[in-house]
Amino acid sequence: MEEGSFMILIICGLPGAGKSTLVEKLAEKHKLKTVFASSILKDLKDKNAETIDVTKTKKGEGWWESPAGKKYNQERSKNLQMDKQLDGKLLEIIGKKDNLIIDSRTMPWLAKKKGLVKIWIDASPSIRAKRVAERDDKDWKLLLIQMKERLETDKKIYKKLYGIEFGKDFKPFDVVLNTDKLDKQEVFEEVDKKIQRLITK
Repeated sequence: MEEGSFMILIICGLPGAGKSTLVEKLAEKHKLKTVFASSILKDLKDKNAETIDVTKTKKGEGWWESPAGKKYNQERSKNLQMDKQLDGKLLEIIGKKDNLIIDSRTMPWLAKKKGLVKIWIDASPSIRAKRVAERDDKDWKLLLIQMKERLETDKKIYKKLYGIEFGKDFKPFDVVLNTDKLDKQEVFEEVDKKIQRLITK
């Protein structure tokens, strides 16, 4: 990224598609601060939104498929305030800061700031489950069920809060990529190439 320019990338998709690695690689290349929405949402379980530094979040791989994560997801479906707080914090930082890359499931629809680049990456359910299973040393068939349950909970929350058809509506996205046949480096190279074209335009 050239000196004096700015960039805000929003990465969206499902676990196992390669989001976290893509975020890290793009952040390193373009010198962007990383924001992981799922990490903020996890912190909201125990902390007030105002005390969380959203630019110091870490990817929370594996936690959401744990018993604690599953229980928390059930609580979220009954109390939508945590998701509202999360989205409020993300919109606030997008409005005030530049040079960010955000891993979020709602910001592609909610954030309207000019110049945002919104990217959707996905893969088939079985491939995503196998990737997460390899990463976390778990049974992929069990993970397939757990990931589906979490996705259904999230879909209901986003539909109820914002009318978002998550996983069906791709209108907000500048880049849509299926990663079934791509490794991590290939995903990065393909997305970065598309970003460069968008910036040039």
